[in-house]
Amino acid sequence: MSDEENVQLFKALSEETRYKIIKVLLKGERCACEIPDLIGKTQSNTSMHLAKLQDWGIIKVRKDGKMRLYSIDNEKIREIMKIVEE
Repeated sequence: MSDEENVQLFKALSEETRYKIIKVLLKGERCACEIPDLIGKTQSNTSMHLAKLQDWGIIKVRKDGKMRLYSIDNEKIREIMKIVEE
């Protein structure tokens, strides 16, 4: 990974909402409609952070009908979170 990609990973983890989103998605794919309640944030705030994480290549989205399903798209984030939680 490039230095810029590494910086983006740490930016993602350093912001509380993005950190909470990542923790939720580490457990598996989630619908965008579920995530705000799981992290205790508003839909608009959550959407903004989901977009940033997607732009950075940390998460990915797929559509299933009207649902937008998010999941982790960067294995390095899994490794970092495993280390952090030990």
